[in-house]
Amino acid sequence: MNIREILLISVFFLPFLLSAAPGESADPLREKAVKGDLKSCFYLGNEYFYGENRQKNYTLAAYWYKKAAEGGIPEAQYNYASCLETGWGVDRNLPSAFIWYEKASKQNFHPASFRVAKFYLTGIRDENGQEQLRPSPAEAMELLEKLSAQDYEPAEIDLCLLLMRRNSSREDKARAFRILSKLTSRKNCTPAAFRMLADCYYGGYGCEPDPAKMISLLQEAAARGDPEAMGKLGFLYEYGRVVKQDADKAQKLYRDGALAGHPMAQFKYAEAIAEGYYKDMTVKDALKWYQKSAEGNCPQALFKLGVIYYEGLGVEKDLPRAGAFFFSAAKLGYARAQYNLACMFAEGKGGLASDKAAAFYWFLQAAESGDVPSQKRVAECYLGGIGVDQSITRAEKWFRKAAGAGDMSAGNRLMEIQRTSPW
Repeated sequence: MNIREILLISVFFLPFLLSAAPGESADPLREKAVKGDLKSCFYLGNEYFYGENRQKNYTLAAYWYKKAAEGGIPEAQYNYASCLETGWGVDRNLPSAFIWYEKASKQNFHPASFRVAKFYLTGIRDENGQEQLRPSPAEAMELLEKLSAQDYEPAEIDLCLLLMRRNSSREDKARAFRILSKLTSRKNCTPAAFRMLADCYYGGYGCEPDPAKMISLLQEAAARGDPEAMGKLGFLYEYGRVVKQDADKAQKLYRDGALAGHPMAQFKYAEAIAEGYYKDMTVKDALKWYQKSAEGNCPQALFKLGVIYYEGLGVEKDLPRAGAFFFSAAKLGYARAQYNLACMFAEGKGGLASDKAAAFYWFLQAAESGDVPSQKRVAECYLGGIGVDQSITRAEKWFRKAAGAGDMSAGNRLMEIQRTSPW
């Protein structure tokens, strides 16, 4: 019998399990819940969820949350939606989770409204990739604005993240500065607000650039436990930007950030281990931290794991696995991974069928990001009609780009074309 069958049986027999067995001590909360008292249903769900006063059981927690949710308790609607979103005690179902979050949101339950906004930002697709909820940034912004007006801190942070996007206007970034300044004046403010305000002082968003203030705010965020601030400070100390270069201080910050869960800090920590900075640690330790970083979608770590498995560095060589890591990093826009993936498609390596069109596509992605070897390969593809229609004009364009970036062989090819071209 598999686990799914056991869960189904548990749900089928649930009504028989809800009342106390003969001789079992009295359970007033459960008795009231069984009789339909909605608050008792909610509290009983909490006890099962957190394992308080009874054995932890997510299936029973979800059952009682649903009972209370159907009775209109917004906190229960939110908790049941969380179960549906995460798959705790029930089958994961994002469209249903959204519906229950929306029910709680309509009762002005701020955490639920925040989750609705998050879903509007990303949209929802089912397991087959079919769109169930179209992304709606405008509706997300409307909810975040409403929540921010009521000083709901998670919404204020997310609103500032949107206002500070790379393509945002300076007015939007200046508004983020004002919100973050207000946030950091509160007694118990999230550490992320200090780090984001540091970004404002770095870029001059809503204020004059102030490197000293930026460092002070990053230090405050790091001291309060913000992993990203630790990673950023580590970078500044590693390269001597704004502060005096200090490799040991940089490595301590990277290590602290890694242990706190920041993917880039985990990557830098893995690099330090691999390079022998920590004498008591091995290649296996480095691999563990590369993997942790990759799990956080750090493109550099995904690329590095691709190289490790492609070359067999401390592990058994595994080209299909290397290709999978390169593909993951390539999808995140990492040019070096895009180039390597293109080469694997071009050569039919790692279990990939030789696919010249796919190779050209990934060479082009990397080339447009400024990767010089890819620019040369794109030019060669256009010149020979490999994976794309032949175009001497476009070949010249890409050879010229690569040559301008210092690739001498690309410059030589460009001169050859121009000498032999009938035009």
